[in-house]
Amino acid sequence: MDDDRFPRTLKKVDTIPYYEPGKPPKPLFDLDYMDELEAMWGRPWGAQSRIGRLKMAMIQNPKDLLERKQVDCARDPEYFGRGDGFQEMNMEDIMDEHYNLVRILQEEGVELVDMKVPLGAQGLYAEVPHGVIGFGDTVILNGGAVVTRMPNAPMRGCEFYWAKRIMEIGCPILYTVHGKGVLSGGCVVFMDCKHVMVGLGTATNAEGLRQVEPVFRQCGVEEIHPVYLSGYLNKRVGRFGGQSGFFHLTLVFGMVDIGKALIYPPGLDYLTVDYLIRKGIKLIEVPWEEANNAVCNTLVLRPGRVILPEGNPYTAEALDKEGVEVIQIPWTATRRHSSSGPTCAQGPLIREPIYFL
Repeated sequence: MDDDRFPRTLKKVDTIPYYEPGKPPKPLFDLDYMDELEAMWGRPWGAQSRIGRLKMAMIQNPKDLLERKQVDCARDPEYFGRGDGFQEMNMEDIMDEHYNLVRILQEEGVELVDMKVPLGAQGLYAEVPHGVIGFGDTVILNGGAVVTRMPNAPMRGCEFYWAKRIMEIGCPILYTVHGKGVLSGGCVVFMDCKHVMVGLGTATNAEGLRQVEPVFRQCGVEEIHPVYLSGYLNKRVGRFGGQSGFFHLTLVFGMVDIGKALIYPPGLDYLTVDYLIRKGIKLIEVPWEEANNAVCNTLVLRPGRVILPEGNPYTAEALDKEGVEVIQIPWTATRRHSSSGPTCAQGPLIREPIYFL
């Protein structure tokens, strides 16, 4: 017998719930999973908010992945995500923008975890699973992760690398979307821990939402509002907008503070606009040229403090008038080749919970 371990066991035995000396153990039916989360899984995993203080996030160096994605895009720009035509990447500028974002997050006290997508990672149908370049498709609920299921062929395969790395760092997986369900994290926007909007369209289908609804509710969500996003048919004139539609809800809507949000109204159905007004959300309308510059994909560091891509003067001024602190960052090179903003460049793992509705 391990003499060192046995005395510690004796000391710990009095802390066991429902322990009675000399009697069989009672089932722990009345203990909540969340009460044991940190003790069992090492961290208070949960990012069931877009505005709670960001404490821990996943991030990936994009260099190798983007260079390999370029191979796919050159082969068929329209199919592999370049509806506006093939363009050479300015890798030096992209890496400068990446390192600048990393620096700011670290200065803000965010603990960063390397995604560690291995060299040579293969997608199911593409040279590289395009979605592992950014993290707009992760969903971390209070208590663990939902492994999503990507909507199109160039993205398929990301799920394996996300799930593998999430488990490596100790974050439990609560559910994996399967069957014919499709769900993209970029279509899931929490207003607070109890209220969530889910965009249905080319990146998330009704079956995907049907599958995760009970999981969301088990994690404390009380209200799920479906948002109907426009899509494309046979032609796209750009990465998104107009004839190209909007594949992610985060391209047209983003919380920035308690009760305040950026919105591009033509990108959402009007019933959703009405829903937000009735909820008392202060809507800051952005012009198309700034929506097209990923302004709604702003990254919130804590309530009322955000990272905003440069080149959005109207929105920056509007946020300042609403008392929201803005950190503007260069993002032109990254935006050109990812269609996303700083929110999709990281995957939140832990945020402080927010309740206000």
